[in-house]
Amino acid sequence: MANLADFHPLTPVRDWRNGQAFRIADALTGVAVFGATGSGKTSGVAKHLALGYLAGDFGGLVLCAKKEERVQWQAWAEATGREDDLVIVDASATWRFNFLDWEASRVGEGGGLTINIVALLDEIAGAIAGKAGKEEGGGDNKFFDDALHHMNQNLVDLPIFAGIPVSLPLLRSIVVTAPTSLKELQDSDWQQTSTCAAIIAEAERNLKNAPQEVKDDFEECRNYWLREFPVLAEKTRSIIVLSFSMLVRPFITRPLRRLFSTDTTITPEDTFKGKIIIVDLPIQEFRLAGRVANLAWKYCFQVAVMRRMQTQRGYVRPVFLWADEAQNFVSDFDAEYQAVARSAGGCTVYLTQNRESYRRVLGNDDAVDSLLGNLQSKFFCQNSGDTNEWAAKLLGERWIQVAGTNVSRNDQGSSGGVSRNEQRRFFVEPSRFTTLKRGGDVYDFQVETIVYKGGHLFEDGLPFKMLTFNQR
Repeated sequence: MANLADFHPLTPVRDWRNGQAFRIADALTGVAVFGATGSGKTSGVAKHLALGYLAGDFGGLVLCAKKEERVQWQAWAEATGREDDLVIVDASATWRFNFLDWEASRVGEGGGLTINIVALLDEIAGAIAGKAGKEEGGGDNKFFDDALHHMNQNLVDLPIFAGIPVSLPLLRSIVVTAPTSLKELQDSDWQQTSTCAAIIAEAERNLKNAPQEVKDDFEECRNYWLREFPVLAEKTRSIIVLSFSMLVRPFITRPLRRLFSTDTTITPEDTFKGKIIIVDLPIQEFRLAGRVANLAWKYCFQVAVMRRMQTQRGYVRPVFLWADEAQNFVSDFDAEYQAVARSAGGCTVYLTQNRESYRRVLGNDDAVDSLLGNLQSKFFCQNSGDTNEWAAKLLGERWIQVAGTNVSRNDQGSSGGVSRNEQRRFFVEPSRFTTLKRGGDVYDFQVETIVYKGGHLFEDGLPFKMLTFNQR
């Protein structure tokens, strides 16, 4: 068990010499790393930070876009003596997480609330839909989205009232066996074979001695399934049932069924004890299933961190959310999370090629700026394009004296003079980012990066620092 005093915000994570360092306080304000493919951002900056976080006894969650990331983190953990803290979530399903039951059975004032359980489904669905879902969210689509949300609330309520663990396969079974007409309600076959009917009956038995206000809430839920749902227009009911099926299908089929729809052997809170959870279902290999798995873990981790409180006897253990190729995982919720993560010990590290990668997912510059504004430490590796202009503006400008000469000729001869004037110039010109060393044989395995730390002035009074990492 680490000494919580070791997690003082001024504790160095990486020593940059001359009194300069990357400290826990910097990690807590979030990190954004930019660099073109092959620029050395992973083998240089990411390795540098990861080894510091691991040696500093941080816990964390690692999202995987590429197949080699698990092996990479295993090597880094071995180098820092953290192998025993690794938890590899993969298709073998050794480590499982029923996130709906996790939320439903959570203790605390907000624990077990249907609205929070449904929010898990809504957020994951929204992140998967991405920008396209937002652009098409008006008119009839909003009606059907609201109808689906209303069904989900009553759907999650039903097993909770019955005292049965909430799982996606159970919810799916309730939906597909719900009555589709008032006539079906009277059918003996439906009454004997329907999961929906059985759960309603179990809830009635379970709540026999419950307080009246709980019984009133259950009556609202019961009325939905036995009075509202059966009389919905066939088109409306078909669309919301299909939408629900599309949402849950990845979780109730291979390879995610055993990972998310059975029991629980690992939770996000285990990172608070120093565990490093690697979601080894890389998008490169598992495509949509991998993205769904990573997004589910990411959102639940963020929610868990936001609920966390500072201890009275010291500082909380920092826990990191790590995503290389982060454009695969970002959502609007990230800006909300990052705004409060610092006080709960949350350290975000997002790596991507350029700002355009985020814009394609989040949809506009405002959303991108909201996210990046809350990732205070920024590392710029070799790159090209608009990101270099943005980086140059971020680092700022200065006044410099520019000398000019002039020569004129006339019948009497020639004359000349020297003039001086002040001009505003970038501290780092955009073209400089294109020439940073990228590692490999050509650059003797040296990777250069320009660092900005949220308004911090380095030892020479400049708002940035050039660092060089050795890949070997």
